[in-house]
Amino acid sequence: MKILSYEDEKDYTKKELIKYYSNLRETLAQIPYRNFTDEDIVKLENRSFNIKKILLDLFKRKLILTYDVKILGYENIPLTSNVIYASSHQDFYDVINSLYAYPEHVISLNAIDIRPIVKKLLDLSGAFYIDRDNEIINGKQKLSFKIDRKAMLSPKEAKLEMMKACAKKKSINIYPEATLNCSPNKLHLPFHPGFISIARKTGTPIVPFIQEYTYDDSILDGKTHVKSVTLVFGKPIYVDIFDNPYEKYEEFDEEFSTIRWKLIEQKGLFKRSNISNKLYTNFLKTRENDWKIPGNHMYEEREHVYGNKDEFYLFNYVNDVLFDKDDQLLETPYVRKLKKLYDDNKK
Repeated sequence: MKILSYEDEKDYTKKELIKYYSNLRETLAQIPYRNFTDEDIVKLENRSFNIKKILLDLFKRKLILTYDVKILGYENIPLTSNVIYASSHQDFYDVINSLYAYPEHVISLNAIDIRPIVKKLLDLSGAFYIDRDNEIINGKQKLSFKIDRKAMLSPKEAKLEMMKACAKKKSINIYPEATLNCSPNKLHLPFHPGFISIARKTGTPIVPFIQEYTYDDSILDGKTHVKSVTLVFGKPIYVDIFDNPYEKYEEFDEEFSTIRWKLIEQKGLFKRSNISNKLYTNFLKTRENDWKIPGNHMYEEREHVYGNKDEFYLFNYVNDVLFDKDDQLLETPYVRKLKKLYDDNKK
């Protein structure tokens, strides 16, 4: 059955659209997963609850997971429906926090370039692995651990698998920013809009899930030292078949951004002049070291930010900010190039 785009749907009458969506959801619910059987799902559900127990014990006893966790907003999660958890993405601990906090079993959508221990947890609880540029599928990208390339999904295939899961009334976890937010001033990176389409095609509400970290800034050694994290479930976003998806995108953006801003306010606002560059550059060095573990690089991650080819990013950083050996933040390469041309012409 053909999956129509939003533009294609404009040629349909309301009656035709209602019939199309009814048939689509019924069809998606009957199509088997590519990598899972129904028996596999039952096993994954049982394992996920065992993982929650283990994580709870680790957090309580401060073993390995030594930071404090505060969870807010459980009352916002619909009780009568599966949901799409659309999570912020700032740290490699995000996956662990999600598995710990979500009240039900979820199937996660993740890139494969993650820490091996995180991949193990996802394998045990259930995940679809997306090859964001088809580089792994085509054998162009090497990782620090072996994988089955047949299990990797292209972006189009991953979207279909997530739609199947929602149609089968399974909750899913997705990171619409598609990479870690390493920006010094963005509440979030631009969202890839596919999750809005999944919600609309399957009638599944979206629950914003924001993870706000507090780090120990007294240790600047290029490693992650998390002191605490606050996890907040936002109000659900319901997407009807007659809704404008662009308006729903803005509604999600508003809820997500508002929660994140309030969490930042609670930590306290500071003058930029009172914040050392070393705090930020240490954060970037931490991310760089994290990406090296699975065999990735930060410059590759910039390519996964939605709209990263926009001319705006010639003058403004798409995500992380470059810095020199003295931890001084640098202008974009394009701006520096223009300035050099200007200075050369003055001579």
